[in-house]
Amino acid sequence: MKGLVVASSFGTYAVSVNGTLFYIKPRGAFRQQGIKPMVGDYVEFDEIDLVMNDVFPRSTILKRPAIANITQLVLVFSLVEPDFSYLLAFKYLTYANMHNLKVSLVITKIDKNENIKLVEQIKSTFESLNIHVYFISNKTKEGLDEVKKLFKNEVSCIMGQTGVGKSSLINAIDTNYARAIGEYSKALGRGKHRTKEVILLPYQGGYIADTPGFSALDLELSKEELAVFYPSFNTLYNKCYFANCLHLSENRCAVKHYLSSHTIPSLVYEIYQKLSLDAPYKIKRY
Repeated sequence: MKGLVVASSFGTYAVSVNGTLFYIKPRGAFRQQGIKPMVGDYVEFDEIDLVMNDVFPRSTILKRPAIANITQLVLVFSLVEPDFSYLLAFKYLTYANMHNLKVSLVITKIDKNENIKLVEQIKSTFESLNIHVYFISNKTKEGLDEVKKLFKNEVSCIMGQTGVGKSSLINAIDTNYARAIGEYSKALGRGKHRTKEVILLPYQGGYIADTPGFSALDLELSKEELAVFYPSFNTLYNKCYFANCLHLSENRCAVKHYLSSHTIPSLVYEIYQKLSLDAPYKIKRY
């Protein structure tokens, strides 16, 4: 029987087959073969013995959060508490480009914001890069109906800092999710769920992944890789005169050309410079 891994804990996997859950264990040979199932995996299992026999090939793999076969990233940030961070936002967007995923930004706590200029700047900055931005309030439900449309027929991974309101967003999308998460946790014997693990929840022909929050994201990219995957640069790097252009001091750089013509906002380039400064060279330069 084929099913989808929607949750896991201590070597037990919750597998959904047309909405019916089976709690199964992988066969012993998996460990010797170095096979570790992930949430999001499609697996084949014996419905009598409840043993997982095979993991089907993955279309995508994320290490953080650990999840397979997603079709889009939905990045959640708050305007306040914690304050919006352009640096972290561009790290996340670069991460999405690394994995060739569709991406959207959802900005929460619009009801607590008093800085209208910040909202306008965020909107104009990211829309100039063809990135959709949604402003919502989990409290008042402002903007929520539009965000819900994002998740239809997609396997979506919600990522964001601790405290930005990811779980509140998920519960606002469907009030039954808190109960569903509790049922997973009880069946897997792991106690109350506090978003320390990845859980897939069904939604309108797809799934939404509730994931742990974190305060930092290490891209583990070299300068050369950052130059390729950074937002907006990923569509321009092959127009540069030099194949290994880092978009810093090189001549005939397409990125700097678009920067000078104000097609790329200066803020976008300034953040790139900061990230590039911290990134190592892939190949030593003398």
